[in-house]
Amino acid sequence: MLDSSRPLLFKRGQCPGCRRLSTRTLYREPLDSPGISRYMQDHYGRRVERDFTGYDYELAQCEHCGLAFQAQVPAPELLEEIYDRWLPATEREAVAARWGLDDYRYLAEQVQFMLDHFRVRPGSIKALDFGFGWAEWAKMAGAYGVDVCGAELSQVRIEYAKSVGIPVVDAGALPRDEFHFINTEQVFEHLLEPGDTLKTLAGALRPGGLVKLSVPNSAKSIRKLLGARDFGALSPEDIMAIAPFEHINAFTCDSLNALGREAGLVPLRPSLRKLYNASSGWMEPKSALKTLARPVYRHLYPKSTFVYFVRPA
Repeated sequence: MLDSSRPLLFKRGQCPGCRRLSTRTLYREPLDSPGISRYMQDHYGRRVERDFTGYDYELAQCEHCGLAFQAQVPAPELLEEIYDRWLPATEREAVAARWGLDDYRYLAEQVQFMLDHFRVRPGSIKALDFGFGWAEWAKMAGAYGVDVCGAELSQVRIEYAKSVGIPVVDAGALPRDEFHFINTEQVFEHLLEPGDTLKTLAGALRPGGLVKLSVPNSAKSIRKLLGARDFGALSPEDIMAIAPFEHINAFTCDSLNALGREAGLVPLRPSLRKLYNASSGWMEPKSALKTLARPVYRHLYPKSTFVYFVRPA
């Protein structure tokens, strides 16, 4: 339980991506405003028992790398409470009920692309699923024979991963030059220090290794918030990329690539042949259209926030 005498949030006074001090406030609204309170009730139900009077939702932007971020973020104790109590273990059952064939195909395509990229036996590839959530990617990689392990903040999710046979490593003590591939799926928008974290992951890659970053694209959400000047005017889809407490870093294509450059990484434009070779579901029209279009808008004319970065050899 969180110590009520300690501050619930603290302020990030510099850019969490590049650590520059030149930032400006884009938007500010009290965390106990009607719009944010309604979002909290809809998203977390009755699991939130904290009084956020006196705290603000403050969206700032770095004038150097362009990263938008929440300036007031959860203290470590509150962060643990969010992921272990506000987001309960029953979420696992919800994921299992929601996922269908296309979702697992999507994971399989990513794993097959990784294997085709390195062109070695699956058992020779050492992979890390960083911030693995319910370990769906790690389980898929393991099913292909990859030597995979995971790192995660939530103790509930750590125990689940161990229960399905995924080795868990300490995210704060990763070995250097160890992994061929590091997967991060919807992780970096949550991190207090995304720049430092990516530098750590870059050091854990072998030369020539890949790290995948996939985060929500916040460009549309920020535009709508700055236009409406009222959190309550946003739809649930608009809120997702800039959600209070959880999505504390709001990336665009440009700011995500800037994060990679700060870590000494280079964006990879994957081979379309390898991407299509790893895909499936071509005989189903709906799946085929999505499979055909995805590599083009992600990698050929990239403005998306799904990027493979390579550590230079």
